[in-house]
Amino acid sequence: MSVGRNELCPCGSGKKYKKCCGVVTPITELRSRHEQKLQKEYASWVERLNHFVGGNVTSDVISEARKRFADEIGLSEESVMRPEWAAHFFNWCVLDVKTGGSTLLENYVKQHGRRMEEDLRRAFAQLHLNVYEIVEVERDVLTVQQPISKEKHYLLRSNNLNVQIGQFIVGRLLNLGLRNMLFSGSIILQPHVEEPLLEWLKEHPEVEEAAADTSKRVYTTELYHFIVQFGETQDQTQGTKEDALLRRTYASQNREQLRKTIEANRVFELKKRDGAREIWVYATRKEEHLFPMLKNALLELYEVQAEVLVQEEKLLLEGYAPQLDEVARLLELDAYESEEEIRLLTSTGSKLSKGTLFITSQPMLPPKVLQWAVQTYFAEKWLVTPHELLDDLAPVLVAATDNEEMRGKLQALMDQMEQDSKVGQGLARFIRMDMLRPRLAMSNESIHVNNLLSRPLIEGLPESVYTVHPDRLADINRFVQEMTEGKSEATVKKYDEVMNNLRSFVRGAFGPSFTWEQLRREDVAYFLIHDIYTRADATTKTLATNLLSVLTAFFKWLDKQGTTSLHTELQPLFTELKETLPEAYRLRGVLEKEANQNVHHTSVGIAEISDEPLILQDKGANGWSALRTNGDKVNLEIEADLGQVLASDWIISGLFGKGEDGKWRLFGTPELYPPVIALLLGAPTSVLV
Repeated sequence: MSVGRNELCPCGSGKKYKKCCGVVTPITELRSRHEQKLQKEYASWVERLNHFVGGNVTSDVISEARKRFADEIGLSEESVMRPEWAAHFFNWCVLDVKTGGSTLLENYVKQHGRRMEEDLRRAFAQLHLNVYEIVEVERDVLTVQQPISKEKHYLLRSNNLNVQIGQFIVGRLLNLGLRNMLFSGSIILQPHVEEPLLEWLKEHPEVEEAAADTSKRVYTTELYHFIVQFGETQDQTQGTKEDALLRRTYASQNREQLRKTIEANRVFELKKRDGAREIWVYATRKEEHLFPMLKNALLELYEVQAEVLVQEEKLLLEGYAPQLDEVARLLELDAYESEEEIRLLTSTGSKLSKGTLFITSQPMLPPKVLQWAVQTYFAEKWLVTPHELLDDLAPVLVAATDNEEMRGKLQALMDQMEQDSKVGQGLARFIRMDMLRPRLAMSNESIHVNNLLSRPLIEGLPESVYTVHPDRLADINRFVQEMTEGKSEATVKKYDEVMNNLRSFVRGAFGPSFTWEQLRREDVAYFLIHDIYTRADATTKTLATNLLSVLTAFFKWLDKQGTTSLHTELQPLFTELKETLPEAYRLRGVLEKEANQNVHHTSVGIAEISDEPLILQDKGANGWSALRTNGDKVNLEIEADLGQVLASDWIISGLFGKGEDGKWRLFGTPELYPPVIALLLGAPTSVLV
């Protein structure tokens, strides 16, 4: 398969192939990438379609349509209102029935489909009920064949689709390019109906014509009527009926060989070892996340598909039939001795449902710290994941735009999530809500370093609509060239390091309309006391000195260009930081060691964990007296020698734990903010700087 160099690139960028992925990317890889993109967008478009139907079709019309559907397929209205028929009725009503010359889907696409990917729009338009024989079953893909035309299709296999060669699928295929996915609402027919089914298909040639012509889709209820006649009403409807949770028992295995087989396969992860018994998780999908605050501890999230219980006298597999079959193949197990239906997993005493996670970390974190890490991970993921209520844009991108309509949608979404959080429902139960508003540069009352920014920082390689104009970066390049021409290698290195870090920050912190005159003290403060940690290899006292020196020179240079007066505005900030910034960098390393020690070796139980800034007040014999953001005073115990610079009105921001002895200790790498920064953050300090 190939694509012409002057054709549109299959990745969906809108560019010609020769100027896009065709430079280095094989066409097979492009097709796979495009398939994943369409599959990802599919669910959100179905959800939008549901909302459209709900808002444009009255309950009376739905009731009348349901009565007609029930009459034509030969079931009672009560029967077609059950979950196993709901998707079939919806598909018929929306995709097949014409009202005023067009289907509901066609009406929806006319009004709202402009932003839909063209290939996906075409795939939706071709959705029609058809029959496919299963001719090959692989782990991830089914090969199916239309019995009359003999046309083959490759169908992505979902976790809950348990099928065998020779069975028939009655359903709708959504084309994703090279392969297809099964649209919600399908029925599995057993091989014994083959002969009458073929006869029915021969009598209805319009089935093959229906993909391109919606007027031909008048046979849908007739096909359902045929199925009902053969007693196939106990269908396996895609996404509506789960297989039974099973426990399969196998004879005693060679434990040493079995363990080697399990350990050699990355889809198994040890969950628990209790004496002679081991419990392993079978998970084909895993996500990982590093936490710099926890000295790069690794969080691992496994989506549980099944569990393997290794015991001395027997081997147990628990899960749903398709996954148990997969595990048995991977472990090369013989036939099981017995099978029984169970309600709950042995290891957890809870039901195994889609999305069940087994979570661990390296190194192992205390339970309270691990809980904080998981909630932080899901919050970070939510910020950068496209959301259907935000027109499939990530919240952080919506917060960075100047579009008031989109920002209003984001505000409404945040309000709803915060309300959900209060009552303990929805996604908000699993994420740290306290970090979302500051990260999105939305109005909030917290003392958070992100409040120094006027818009969220866009990381990575942002689209042009989100990044600074190239002229600003060109200014940085000209400054470095002028200041280092003919200078020593050490001087060149010094200027390069500082300005490369500033360049990376500026690219993501400001939009195309940004000019140097708009730079604020708060922006520079954020760069110096927070952002630099993500960009510099090591934050030392020397780096702090170099930052202040080079940035002072840069803003003087900009002023000489005749367009700014930044040096005068920023110099008081640099003067205040001359002594405190190097000390803040040094102390961060000192406190990181103590925090790491507390996480892994503390002898005091953790009663509470909080990620927040503490405002130092007085140092006493039993540690520091500090003020929390809610006004409570706490006793902060720090064993390290912090020197003489650290004093009242400094802020230590990080992960703190309250021990069972009532004292607070540091559990994550902190950031230290001198009093001048505390004032910028709006902290209630007692010293005027």
